[in-house]
Amino acid sequence: MRKLFYCLLALIAVSFMANIVVAQEHPAATHEHPAATHEHSAEHPAAKETLSAGAIVQAIKDHISAVTSANSGYYPLTDTEGGKDLKLTLVKVHEDKVSYIKKEGAYFACADFTAEGGAAYDVDFLMKKNPEGKLELYQAKIHMKDSAPRFTYQDDEITPVE
Repeated sequence: MRKLFYCLLALIAVSFMANIVVAQEHPAATHEHPAATHEHSAEHPAAKETLSAGAIVQAIKDHISAVTSANSGYYPLTDTEGGKDLKLTLVKVHEDKVSYIKKEGAYFACADFTAEGGAAYDVDFLMKKNPEGKLELYQAKIHMKDSAPRFTYQDDEITPVE
């Protein structure tokens, strides 16, 4: 019985470590995203309903789909740093990087896009609940262009990369 217990304990430890390794999507910054989480009720106890990572990702996908449908298949976004209006094509929404930023009161996940000229963009979509409790876009921020980060997350705050 003791041997079975130690085997199960070892299996749990290996599974946990494998999840940490897989979660290292953006190794350039140590605190690039706030701690990922799949359930958020403890972070904002006033919420009546717990939001799952899947619900947050689906809200982001629905938003991107609605905007691209209204814009000939492109997601329009202004690159304030580059001074350009972009027409982005979605590559994927990162379903394994869903987080909650307490200071902003916003849920977020990032998505990869390509621009018409071929540049790769990582865009963070921050969503907040509206008065009816439905998630809606709060902010879309270009996090990276061609793998070069523009900001990082430190202590639940967005800080520019110097």
